[in-house]
Amino acid sequence: MDKQWYTNKDLFEMIQDFTKEVTELKNEMTETKTLIRDYNGLRENINKANKKITGIEKKIDTGTNNRKEYIGYIIAAISILFLILNYLN
Repeated sequence: MDKQWYTNKDLFEMIQDFTKEVTELKNEMTETKTLIRDYNGLRENINKANKKITGIEKKIDTGTNNRKEYIGYIIAAISILFLILNYLN
């Protein structure tokens, strides 16, 4: 009835293998943590760049619209000047 399932040598080897696996897993988790941290930093930089690009695009769009609006005013002013000049002559 005193039958052992594993010998002490077998148990020692299993523990050694388990220890190696845990060490490898710990190393992989550390590497994953580093990759996630780097990814988050990269993501933050991308978000900042996107905000800057969006701001620049808005400024460009606003400037273009303002120019178109001024062109309309200039044409209207020239037309009024021509009408006034024609009326005076």
